[in-house]
Amino acid sequence: MDNAVWLSALVLLALVLASLVVLGVSGWRLFRVLKGTQKRIGVAAATLSAEADRLSAAMAALPERQAEGQDAVASLARRVRVVGLRAAAAADAAEVLRTPLRLVGR
Repeated sequence: MDNAVWLSALVLLALVLASLVVLGVSGWRLFRVLKGTQKRIGVAAATLSAEADRLSAAMAALPERQAEGQDAVASLARRVRVVGLRAAAAADAAEVLRTPLRLVGR
């Protein structure tokens, strides 16, 4: 019976060692997967950060572009008023030039 105790202890030790080996291999695989995933997440985060910076710069430039657009619209409105005044003056001048023709009867 003394041999059965030692044999049971050796079997238990072998099972424990086999379990530790399986646990070690699984832990190593998990470490490699996590390391690869962290690299992919790092690249994705850098890409996302660059995109966020680009969008932030675009948002910062938006009021400036809006101001430029408003300035262009105001300038165009002034030009339209000037052209309108010139057209009115040209119409008045044409009317004045046509007045003698009306007096003559043509």
